[in-house]
Amino acid sequence: MARSLVGLCTLALALAANTAWGQPQIDNILTGNPLSGDVIGQGQTPESVVSVSASFSPPSAAGRAMLSVTATIQPGWHIYSLTQKPVQAVPTTITVDDSPNYRVVGAFRPNLPPEVVRKEGATFEQFEGSVTWQAPIEIQPSADPRNLTVSGRARIQTCSEVSCLQPFAFAFAATMQKPSAVAAVGSYSDPNNHVTLSGRIEPATVVPGGKAKLVIEAAPAEHWHIYELADQDPQALGNKPTLIVLTNTSGFGFTRTTADSKAVEGEPLFEGAAAQRYHEGRVAWTTTIRIPAGTRPGAYPIDGAIGYQVCQANTCDLPRGAKFSGTIVVSAAANGQGTSPLAFSDAKYGEAAKLAAMYNHRRAQAEPDTDEPLAAGGGGRLVQLGFIIAAGFAGGFLLNFMPCVLPVIGLKILSFAEQAGRSRSQILTLNVWYSLGLLSVFMALALAASAASLGLADENLSWGQQFSSTTFTVTMVALVFVMALSFLGVWEIPIPGFMSGGAANELATREGAVGAFSKGVMATILSTPCSGPFLSPVFGFLLKEPPGVTFLVFGAMGLGMAAPYLLIGAFPRLIRFLPKPGAWMETFKHLMGFVLLGTIVFLFSFMNSDYIVPTFAMMIGLWFACWWIGQVPLTEPLWARMKVWVQGAAVAAVVGFASFSWLTPHDSLIAWRNYSQSEAERLSAEGNTVMVDFTADWCLTCKMNLATAIETEDVKQSIDENNVVPMLADWTDGSDE
Repeated sequence: MARSLVGLCTLALALAANTAWGQPQIDNILTGNPLSGDVIGQGQTPESVVSVSASFSPPSAAGRAMLSVTATIQPGWHIYSLTQKPVQAVPTTITVDDSPNYRVVGAFRPNLPPEVVRKEGATFEQFEGSVTWQAPIEIQPSADPRNLTVSGRARIQTCSEVSCLQPFAFAFAATMQKPSAVAAVGSYSDPNNHVTLSGRIEPATVVPGGKAKLVIEAAPAEHWHIYELADQDPQALGNKPTLIVLTNTSGFGFTRTTADSKAVEGEPLFEGAAAQRYHEGRVAWTTTIRIPAGTRPGAYPIDGAIGYQVCQANTCDLPRGAKFSGTIVVSAAANGQGTSPLAFSDAKYGEAAKLAAMYNHRRAQAEPDTDEPLAAGGGGRLVQLGFIIAAGFAGGFLLNFMPCVLPVIGLKILSFAEQAGRSRSQILTLNVWYSLGLLSVFMALALAASAASLGLADENLSWGQQFSSTTFTVTMVALVFVMALSFLGVWEIPIPGFMSGGAANELATREGAVGAFSKGVMATILSTPCSGPFLSPVFGFLLKEPPGVTFLVFGAMGLGMAAPYLLIGAFPRLIRFLPKPGAWMETFKHLMGFVLLGTIVFLFSFMNSDYIVPTFAMMIGLWFACWWIGQVPLTEPLWARMKVWVQGAAVAAVVGFASFSWLTPHDSLIAWRNYSQSEAERLSAEGNTVMVDFTADWCLTCKMNLATAIETEDVKQSIDENNVVPMLADWTDGSDE
């Protein structure tokens, strides 16, 4: 109780005064979006703009079910994808609570791909209207799914065109869906309509990187016709167009739906109306669904709806609708044969029209699917594969000149200078080791790019995608920073070829296999944010290729990047243009240290903004550790060097742990609301009691008080029991309020 004394006193004062202050329900206005302009949405709250619901499907005999988390967004607002780059906007995150009754066994995927919006050089992956994320869960045999609740949270940032609300954690509690009644499998016919619908997915199974076709056919009765496909219901007088809406593709991209026959043009219904366009006889509409190469084998649901109306010369049936569902089976052993029927259930035309208004405005592509996969063999295949290998080799060569790689290339320039005057065999050996370092990373990337296809991971990893991991980026910042400190003379990296001058100069000029190999690894890792010319078609080609081709092409890229060094190793005279080793090398190394510091700025530019401050604090700890280690030269006895290494590592570990424990965002125990004078007056008139905490990010006393005395279970319990409205008055950036 002593820990929460200050918080309880603050609460008691608020209760006693029954203060007239108040605020909107949550007026969390942020300008965190880098493209934000004037703040709008005053008085809006995350709960008033987005609602979150969840459910899970009835489990299979093996206990597998599909957990669905749906966000419904009000018009004029949007949210971001799970894969949104955090430096540009706050990505959505979904976490499921641990339970002995169930466990999540796969990644969450959206029902439809996000809309990609590019503004002022930034890329945003947005959802409007509604989005459902799905993940497979495994329910334990001892649990009754009818009485089971799967709980978790979705952290979502909501934005308009010019402003964003603060990211908010929506709690959800999913219960089992009731099995829906299916009217027909394979075909469907309303007894009051003169048309039969049928649908299928072909082929029945698809390989990762392949394509499946969703086909819906309509067969009107003799002398009847069905109207042409449209994206939206025009809600005008006259007959209704056909609407086909995909509401769930398991996140797979898809093309615009096309008909296999042209519609004919009929007479307008009345003067001034548009001409009628309809299909006479059977018509099939096809949508191609693309399966990414990194897709893990399994069954993926496909859902949608169709709205339609059929007429004859002098009469029409009422507009009708139907919902459909199917499954795409992804398997590495798919043979591309067979079909999987769609299941249909009753719906209204108005339901399909509402879904079309919600989903059809963000179709993945505006043109039909025209590119066909390469034939299994033949000369055309070999020619294209040869071109891709050549492009990969050229692109790998050009990676040496990309800005991401320049810091480590500077190391290699020094190495070339050091090699001048050595024997040809020594120079060749060192360059071969450097090239092996390059190739080892390319082979690791090829393995990551084929991991799902080989059954080793949930999804394949694209070129440079490792930088989307905050852990990897923070690790790279730490590694590059300690390298920069070594180049600037703060300490000596105990790997020949990375050392500075001074007492270790003689060792530094003897690079050795370990130093050469390490430089090759570092150069390749730093090159992955750059793709350079020639590599874009290469990566596009690999999306639908088997692992063997992926390894072959990545090997060609590695050889392209290593080519200059292998060439110099074979013909050492090519480095005679460099000046002889001397004092200039020390200056050059210092300059490369500053280039490495610039590389850290680049790494910070796409790091999750929540981790920039703790990462910078971690760098201070690394700086001290390197300085402390540097106080003992490499010429000292081993025990003396080991002692300072242990001490420095301990300091860096403590500072790093404290930085990421204390400086990263934490969910508040209390549901704070932002202070607003106008809402305070409204709440006061309603008789509400408000507790206000004045704070600022630069106020250490405020933060300590909040963490140790106010954000406690005792204070939260008192707030809940007395129906108190907790408010934060934030002075971080100044406030007119």
